[in-house]
Parts: sequence; structure tokens; C-alpha cells
Amino acid sequence: MLTLQFYHIAHIVGLIFVFVGFGALLSSDSARSAMKWHGTGLLISLISGFGLLAKLGIFKSMPTWVYVKIALWLVLGFLPVLARRRVIAAPLVIILAIITAAVMGYLGYKKPAF
Repeated sequence: MLTLQFYHIAHIVGLIFVFVGFGALLSSDSARSAMKWHGTGLLISLISGFGLLAKLGIFKSMPTWVYVKIALWLVLGFLPVLARRRVIAAPLVIILAIITAAVMGYLGYKKPAF
């Protein structure tokens, strides 16, 4: 059986992969390689996030903060599309990604009641 600590570390590693993907996308022309890192990180963070919820015993009755994190996860997933299509400038994409991740971290650690 996987431990709570395992899921937590996997969740953090997934986010590291997401940001490696952002960096690769915005610093090179190899968008396919960058998107592999980004997508792999999103998948790892999603699976480990649901594993954390199950270990914490809140998977069946997910609180509002979980739904907010899922929405922000979708934002992180969509930001590279905006960067590649030059809808948003690269520096702004990075700032939005950092703010999004910071809010997600806050929600994960504080677990506020909405």
C-alpha cells in the first residue's frame, strides 16, 4: 500500500515536471518535448492528488477547495497553449503559472472551508 508521504512527494514531483515543461516550452523551439514534460507532470500530479484525497479520507465527499484546485489544474494545463499561440506573452504565462501554483499550494496545505 502506498503511503501518504509517497503521494505527497509524487504530487510535488509532478508539479516540478509541469514547470520543467513550461521552461522548455518558453526557452526552445522543441514544443513537442516540452509538452511531454508538461503533460507527464499534469498526469502525475492528478493521480497523486487523488491518491492523497483517498489517503486523507476525503475522496468521497470532496470539499470545495478540491474543486478549486482541479479548476486551477486545468488552468496550468491550458497555459502552454496560450503561450504557443502567442495569445499571452511568455513572461506573463510564467507569472500566471507561478501564481496559480502558489494558490494551489495554499489550498493544499491550509484546506480552507469555503
